[in-house]
Amino acid sequence: MKNKLFYFCILIFSLISCKKDKESKSEHLKESRIENVHILANRYLELNRFSGVILVSRNNNIIYNESFGFADYESKKPFSDKSIFKIGRISELITENMVQEMANKGDFQLSDSISNYIPEIKTDFTINDLLSHNTHLPSIQQIQQQNPELKYATIAYVNLGLKSSETSESSDLDYNILGLLIERISGTSFQKSIQNYAANLGLENTYFQKQDTSLAVGYLYNNYRGNGDELYKSPSADLDMTFSSNGIKSNAKDLLKIINQNKELDIYGYLENDGFSYSLVNDPKTQETIIILSNRRHPVAKEISTAISQILQGKEFKLPLLRKPFDNDKKLLKEYSGTYALNQNMNFNVLNENDSLFVILGPNKVHLIPQSDNQFYMEQTDASMRFLRDSNNLVKEVVLLNGFLDGDKAYRLEK
Repeated sequence: MKNKLFYFCILIFSLISCKKDKESKSEHLKESRIENVHILANRYLELNRFSGVILVSRNNNIIYNESFGFADYESKKPFSDKSIFKIGRISELITENMVQEMANKGDFQLSDSISNYIPEIKTDFTINDLLSHNTHLPSIQQIQQQNPELKYATIAYVNLGLKSSETSESSDLDYNILGLLIERISGTSFQKSIQNYAANLGLENTYFQKQDTSLAVGYLYNNYRGNGDELYKSPSADLDMTFSSNGIKSNAKDLLKIINQNKELDIYGYLENDGFSYSLVNDPKTQETIIILSNRRHPVAKEISTAISQILQGKEFKLPLLRKPFDNDKKLLKEYSGTYALNQNMNFNVLNENDSLFVILGPNKVHLIPQSDNQFYMEQTDASMRFLRDSNNLVKEVVLLNGFLDGDKAYRLEK
């Protein structure tokens, strides 16, 4: 009986030890993946392509929430939980929720024609057509190009768009019309409607228009003075133009509250003039949400969220190379020289001179600085070139990169 008890105790001890060992390995795995997210974010920060907040949740529980860089680079003001970003087309998610709420209360049917409520718009488009971007109206930018002298006004632009031959798969006018619908039905401003919406959900940092010192400063980063890429404050966009399609401000924690965890989402992009970019991914299968908000215009947020998803799944992920000189094998350079064709109408030459590579772009001869054995960057821009080999180890292609991990390919012409 004593022997049986002894072996039973040994068995229990072994099971507990195994469990602790598994928990230790799981915790180590979690820490290593979080460390990889840190490495990834800091690399993009160092390259001046990202500055902002990354939030990751699983089963609606935040497992990662960190900020990188500054909310204001002139004053060196750090980000905080209260820091607010312009969220671009993520605004559509909030506008859609507000419209759905009004429909649920019986204010209108989604199948109703928008002209029932905004008769100045002469169209049979339904509210559902607007929600699903099924109008194929031109974008605001397209109408601006056709009417450069006309000041923006939603109804005027819509009526011009109805007569235009230009089309867009997802016109920003669609959701600006929905913003007008919200105002007409509620009898209040769009900002007041968002306040009511935010109060119902317990949102603390979501609004359309107000004076707020917590709003991060948006930045652009390019060669605007001819001295190489530099960081500078972006101009402000027209609030009437961004309105309910692109104009809402929020932060990551508020956005997590508005997401329906059962709805697949993949929203990303950047604001052309406001210096902000964003990516919001929600996967109902894994119950994981990744939110990236940046006060840089560079649209790599989607690239970052893709890498984070790969990190969470334990897969390999791509890390952009540093833009620092790399001591590569000079014997390889002659293998990269030659003529390459981007398309039928555009060829360019890569030259090997004095142990350096150069690319001839029009009248310019640009030095290519090695950042690995097969990738080279251009000092005055965020552009790089990555040379690829075929199955016979011959250089046949070059990828033209413009601040991204991937780009267009050019094919080497036979001599």
